[in-house]
Amino acid sequence: MSKTGETVEEPEGVWRKNGLKKRMRGRSMAGILLCAGAVFFAGCGAANGMGQNEETEQPEMPGNDLEAEPAGTPEDIAGEAADASEGTEPATDSGKDGNAEAGTHMVSAERTQELWQAQIRHYYGGILSQVIAAWRLPDGELVTGTAGDTSGSIEMGKNCFAVADVDQDGREELLVRWTTTITAGEFEAVYDYNPVSGEVKKEFSAYPALTYYDNGMIKAEWSHNQAPPASFWPFTLYHYDPESGSYVEVGSVRAWDNGIEGWDFPDELDVDGDGTIYEIEKVGEAYSEYEGFRFNQADVEEWLDGFMEGAEEIPLVYQPMEYESFADFTPTYLKMIAEEAGKGRTDTAADLGLLILKEDHFLDAAQTLLSEKYGVKTEQPDPDFEEWTVGSKDGKELFSFEALNAGHIGYREEKLEDVTIFGIYPGISVDGAWEKLQAYGFYASPYPEVENCLVTGEGFGNISIWFSAEDNVVTDITVGPYCAFAG
Repeated sequence: MSKTGETVEEPEGVWRKNGLKKRMRGRSMAGILLCAGAVFFAGCGAANGMGQNEETEQPEMPGNDLEAEPAGTPEDIAGEAADASEGTEPATDSGKDGNAEAGTHMVSAERTQELWQAQIRHYYGGILSQVIAAWRLPDGELVTGTAGDTSGSIEMGKNCFAVADVDQDGREELLVRWTTTITAGEFEAVYDYNPVSGEVKKEFSAYPALTYYDNGMIKAEWSHNQAPPASFWPFTLYHYDPESGSYVEVGSVRAWDNGIEGWDFPDELDVDGDGTIYEIEKVGEAYSEYEGFRFNQADVEEWLDGFMEGAEEIPLVYQPMEYESFADFTPTYLKMIAEEAGKGRTDTAADLGLLILKEDHFLDAAQTLLSEKYGVKTEQPDPDFEEWTVGSKDGKELFSFEALNAGHIGYREEKLEDVTIFGIYPGISVDGAWEKLQAYGFYASPYPEVENCLVTGEGFGNISIWFSAEDNVVTDITVGPYCAFAG
């Protein structure tokens, strides 16, 4: 007799966010998770003092099964960054940008915690974007309906998710509840993202009738009440194991009620006379079919108290599986990163990239800034292509504005005074551009069609930037909103 409430039989693995290895022209993309998630240096990429190798793995959506690395905490990161900062001098960019060097600055413990949480939620936003747009979780495809039809987006909002620290390890997990399918296919999965190792792991999956407790326990009710008949609903207990980073089964409880026609109830085992006897199936004990029904209510309570005494249920708020439910995850993270990266800069007011974070109509804002402050003239060179505008100064076309595919800004040929895009500009060295972009949370795109292409993430609300170069000097730059699953 099967137990439909047991963990879904799926391979449990670890998926590394950083799957693409890229050699960075003599400089490392080192510490991107520390740069993006804890940001202890205003120019974290420039400082490059984390002791990493030149060849490092860059973030992408989860896909490879890898062994989990030890989890980290905000305090761990703070300690690592403090150690790394000792004796570290901020790198320069041959004096080409003229900006004041940031030097190093420590972030408060409270700020570190905020950045930590923001980075984790940013990553979960990427997973949720993938669910909504591509019908995928890190470990496989999703289906809906009895025939597995994934064409109806209306069904998506009937599924839901929550973000909370259910395993009580000090780091929030992502709970995905999937119910738009047949009963046997419904599940709730718990995913944990570790920003230190850059890995996401599925800690647990079962039928979505779960109760989480603040001692790391999960009560998982079964999808069906199995025979023999009982009004008591069977369940399985699981406990979070920090060493394995996953939930392990403790045991199961089910009941048998007296008075049901066709069932020969063993009255002699009903010691308390309440008309119900129980089976407690403990992990490691041989399953005994109906012979296991030999316990009374007091036995069940005693067994449960050994795991649950004093435990409190964790209150969870589930949100519908819609973009609006997590639309603030990525912007919050990117704005926090930009705030830290900009602490050592004097030219952020003229940074066209930052307008994408601040303005809903960033193309209009960029054109207005360039026109009013720098005398850039904008025009549409092709009357049949109204979405394309160029910006010229002294007869040179330095900027372009494309109002398609969420909008893009181009910056080419030469630097105009203090105008930058996330700190970079035509004329900066390629190495210097990568370093500065790292400080804003950019990393190498996992889709390397363009050599110097970076993104801040793959979910909705992220940003991509790519540039061309000659003789290790940046020539043309293009930046705009980005989502790997859109369009």
